[in-house]
Amino acid sequence: MPHDKTCRKFTVVSRPEVERVPGSNPERVGSDATGPTSSAEVRRRTLKVLSRAGDHPLLRSFDVTAIFTFDESQRILSVSGSGLASLGLSRETLEGKTLVEAFPTDTVTIAEPRFRDALAARPSTADVPFAGRIFSQRLWPIRDDSGEVVAGAGVVEDVTDIRVAAQARRESEERFRLSFVHAPIAKALVELDGRLRQVNTAFTRLTQYSEQELLTRSFQDITHPDDLETDLNHLSRLVAGEVDSYDLEKRYITGSGSIVWAHLAVTSVRDPDGRPQYLIAQIQDISDRKAHEASLRDMIAMLSHDLRVPLSVVTGYVELLLDTWDSSRDDERHGFLLKTHAAAHSALALLENTLTVSVLDEAGVAITRTPVRVNEVVAEVLESLSVTSSIMVRTSGDATALVDRGHLIQIVTNLLTNALKYGAEPVVVDIRTDARSVRVAVTDRGPGVPREFERRMFDRFTRSESARAGGQRGSGLGLHIVRRLLLLNGGDVVYLSPPGGGATFAFRLPWFGTPASDS
Repeated sequence: MPHDKTCRKFTVVSRPEVERVPGSNPERVGSDATGPTSSAEVRRRTLKVLSRAGDHPLLRSFDVTAIFTFDESQRILSVSGSGLASLGLSRETLEGKTLVEAFPTDTVTIAEPRFRDALAARPSTADVPFAGRIFSQRLWPIRDDSGEVVAGAGVVEDVTDIRVAAQARRESEERFRLSFVHAPIAKALVELDGRLRQVNTAFTRLTQYSEQELLTRSFQDITHPDDLETDLNHLSRLVAGEVDSYDLEKRYITGSGSIVWAHLAVTSVRDPDGRPQYLIAQIQDISDRKAHEASLRDMIAMLSHDLRVPLSVVTGYVELLLDTWDSSRDDERHGFLLKTHAAAHSALALLENTLTVSVLDEAGVAITRTPVRVNEVVAEVLESLSVTSSIMVRTSGDATALVDRGHLIQIVTNLLTNALKYGAEPVVVDIRTDARSVRVAVTDRGPGVPREFERRMFDRFTRSESARAGGQRGSGLGLHIVRRLLLLNGGDVVYLSPPGGGATFAFRLPWFGTPASDS
C-alpha cells in the first residue's frame, strides 16, 4: 500500500494488546505539522486507510479463510484470505458491500449481532454458517489514539471438519455413556492400579455399594481374598501386552458382607503407541448358576449314597426270599416283605423329594388349589406309612383347606416321616380351624432340633450333626420341600419347641368351609 504522509497514526485493539494498522504512518493520527485534526477527519482518513488494506501483502499472507475490516454501517472496507476463491467470493464481490448485501439471511442472522458488538467495543467469537459449511468468526474493535472505536475487524476460519469430528465424538461418547450407564450387566472403568474410575447402576446393585463408595475403592478391596491373586496375575499379563483381554469366574464381597459369584471379562484401552490407559470390565452375576451347580453336586452325592442303601436292602431281602421261600415260615416271609416294603418306600420317598426339588428349581410347579379335607389327607398318609397305631390325630372344626392336594400329601408325608425318624412317640397331629385358616401341628417327644441347627433346618441338603451321628438315613430335603410347597400354596411352616420337650412343626393354609363343632 502507498505511504500516506497525511495519515499520522492509529491503532487496532484485538485483545488487551495494541496492534498497528498495516500501512499506517508511525506519527500520531489527529495532528500534523500545522496543528490538530478534527475527529471526523481522523475517522475519514482511518476508513480510507482501511479500505486500501486489502492490497497490503501482510493481509494476503495470513493462511485463513478471510480477514476483513468494516465500518460502523457494517460495510466491508477490505478483505483478503486464502479461502475466498473456494467459496466463490472475492474482494470485488465483497468490498464496499454491507453484511446484509453480501451474505444470505441465515449467515446474517448470526453474524450481524456480533458485528454490532465489535463496533460497541465488545469482541466476540461465534460459529457462523455459510455455503453449507461452518466458520469460526472472531471480531474485535479498531480504535484511534483517543480510544474511540472507528471501525471493526475480523477473521473467519473454516472449522467444518473440526466441528463435525467433535460432534461425532460427542455422539459416540454419549452412546457409550448411555450403553454404559443403562447396561443390564455390571460395567466399570478401572485404572491400571485397580482404582474404580466409573461404575454403572448394575455394578452398584451387584456389589451393594453406592457409586460414591465404589469410586473411593479399588477392585482389590471388593474381591474375595481367595480369588485376588488369580485376578492380579491375569491383569499383569494384560497390561504387559501378553494378552488382549481375559475373563474368569471370581467372587466379590458386597457392602453387606455377602459373597457374589461373577463372570468377569476385562479388556484394556490403549493409546496410539499401544500403551494401556485404563481397563473396561464387564461383570455378570452367576450366583444362581453357582448355587444350582452346588445343588446338583449335592444331589448327585446324596443319591449315590442314600439311594444305594434302601435299594440294597430291597435287593438283599428279595434274594433272601427267593433262596429261602420254601424253607421259611410264613411269619419270616412276612417280616422280610415288610422290610422290603419299608426300604422300597424309603427309596421312593427319596426319589419323590429329589424330583420335586428339581421341578421347583427348573420349571416351577403347577398348582391346582381346591377345597381339601385335611384330616382325610392325614389319614391317607398314615395308611401309606403303615404306622396308624403309633400316631394320634386330633381334629377341631371343619378342617377344609384351599390347597393343592398332591402338595398337601407330600407336606404331611415329609413332616410325619421326619417326626418318626428323628423324634420319639407319641406323635400327635393336631388339626384346628379358625376364622381364616386351617392350622396343622405335628409334635413328637424326641430331643428336638439342636439350637445351632435351627436357622438352617429349612435349607436344602442340610442335616444336623446329631442326625448324622445317629446313623439315620436322610436327604436333607424334606423340610426344605415342606416350606417351598407351603409358600406356593399361601402358607408357611414354623418350628416350635414345646415346654415339655420334643419338637413341633406347625403350618397354616387358607381355610375353606363352614366352622363345625369339635370332634
